Amino acid sequence: MNNYSNAYWLEAIQHYLGQMVAVQQTGNHVQQGVLAAVCPDYIILDVCRTPFYIRIDQIVWITPFVNHKD
Repeated sequence: MNNYSNAYWLEAIQHYLGQMVAVQQTGNHVQQGVLAAVCPDYIILDVCRTPFYIRIDQIVWITPFVNHKD
């Protein structure tokens, strides 16, 4: 992955700091949690007070997580 792609992700992800998000990683794994930090190579999700480190080059998509109640 080149630096241009990482720069794009870093800028796009910054808007979600402190929010509940869902992140799909390569391998079809989706993790939900509060975006606690954005670093140059990875992000940190807070999942029930446990940090999950996800490398930026493994992110397929990230979106705000909205729990719709029926």
